[in-house]
Amino acid sequence: MTRRLMQRVASGAESYERAHEGLALLTPRERDVVLAIAQGRSNAEIANELLMSATMVKAHVAHILTNLNLDNRTQIALLAHDGRLH
Repeated sequence: MTRRLMQRVASGAESYERAHEGLALLTPRERDVVLAIAQGRSNAEIANELLMSATMVKAHVAHILTNLNLDNRTQIALLAHDGRLH
């Protein structure tokens, strides 16, 4: 685990570039969802905050996972962190 963390820190510039490229593929609304996920919000909280239905949030999450070839919300949060999305 420590080794993986050290490798991640060492490859910061590469991670940023990959994340930035991935985030560029998303719509502005999808980036809003990514940011909310990175902040630890649930689908219900995201729906309330972004004034959309929970079903729409789920659709956005599914689209983000598929388009960026990610497996889970944690990877979405890491992408936001690596891409310095705030």
